[in-house]
Amino acid sequence: MKSLEDREAQSGPLPGFRRWMWDGGFAGTIGLRWQPGTSALPPWCLGHIGYGVVPWKRGRGYATEALRLILPEARREGLLYVELTTEEENLPSQRVILSNGGVCVGRFEKSTAHGDLAGLRFRIDLTGGAGADAAQKRPSCEP
Repeated sequence: MKSLEDREAQSGPLPGFRRWMWDGGFAGTIGLRWQPGTSALPPWCLGHIGYGVVPWKRGRGYATEALRLILPEARREGLLYVELTTEEENLPSQRVILSNGGVCVGRFEKSTAHGDLAGLRFRIDLTGGAGADAAQKRPSCEP
């Protein structure tokens, strides 16, 4: 669907696209955004990838599979890694990220615009290189 694609950032500050999760009916969405020419994001952007599954279809592995499928698309955009964030208490989302090779790289406080909640930042290395090994040794997400 064309309205779900904005690779030239004509409708917002960052290029990106959104995909539907579909199992014969709408199950949720997953989206990717990036900053051209770098894997880094502007400070106001919490992560490269965001997803959500409708409540009555959670627990079926849809988010895990959607994240797995969008990672090659992130790689094709030239990203060396993607970052995702969750609230500290959102264990299901953390499991989705961890099952796709994510590593917790730090804690942070979300701004008022994002709810003033404590958050965790995860990174998924898209190169398969030493960066992933170094991130796995960081205990920065321990309480």
